[in-house]
Amino acid sequence: MSRSSESPAAPDPARRHALVTGAGGGIGRAIALELARAGGVVVALGRQAEKLAETRRLVLEAGGRCEVVVADLRGDDWRAPVARLAPELDTLVHNATSFPAYGNLEDVPREQFDEVHATVVGGPARMCAHCLPALRARSFGRIVFVGSIAGTNGARRQAAYASAKASLHGLVRSLALETARDGITVNLVEPGLVLTERVLEAIPESTRAALVASTPMGRPARAEEVAAAVGFLASERASYVTGATLPITGGLGLGLFPAQGP
Repeated sequence: MSRSSESPAAPDPARRHALVTGAGGGIGRAIALELARAGGVVVALGRQAEKLAETRRLVLEAGGRCEVVVADLRGDDWRAPVARLAPELDTLVHNATSFPAYGNLEDVPREQFDEVHATVVGGPARMCAHCLPALRARSFGRIVFVGSIAGTNGARRQAAYASAKASLHGLVRSLALETARDGITVNLVEPGLVLTERVLEAIPESTRAALVASTPMGRPARAEEVAAAVGFLASERASYVTGATLPITGGLGLGLFPAQGP
């Protein structure tokens, strides 16, 4: 039977290695903890050593195993550690993001716009390209991108962020097509409002309140709810799911609904 007509054997959960970018807090930290509980080793990658150390401490407390890599996706300092890890990695979760100054497009400096796209799309795409030969060699891989409902709906005064997240749709679907017969799945989760530390710093309170008011469930998501979806897509149970976008929005963006229930 050809490789394309059967589900490839997944590695032993205890031997799996997952790299999570933007793992220093918020959604990334929750994902690291979720994957650690499933077994294997979590590699927490981010810019800030102190925050990554806290993620590692929490993973170890939860009974998991964790390695820390301090690197910046905007540049090339991730290449050496990822090259060292690539033969072991079977899961890539690209969660790293960047919020430019809140404002209209004409007010966003070019360097800030480019920084957001390099962090959200450019760096992760280059890292995927770097790791794909090793994933193909073992005929197994899970790649999950963390997008945003802003990538589908747009976001007023956040054009750089929304356009970067929107670019993930094309990247995910293209990678899924390229790897579908290699035992590799590529998927996207799209959270709505999640009240992480960075969101609280970047998005005005009035805008956050408006987003909650527009959400049928009437509340923001918890980081752990996003992590649970990523955990599923990274698992053996999602072996036939690729090129998919999973909204985690509490119904935000579904359409019109009454401001108050009956």
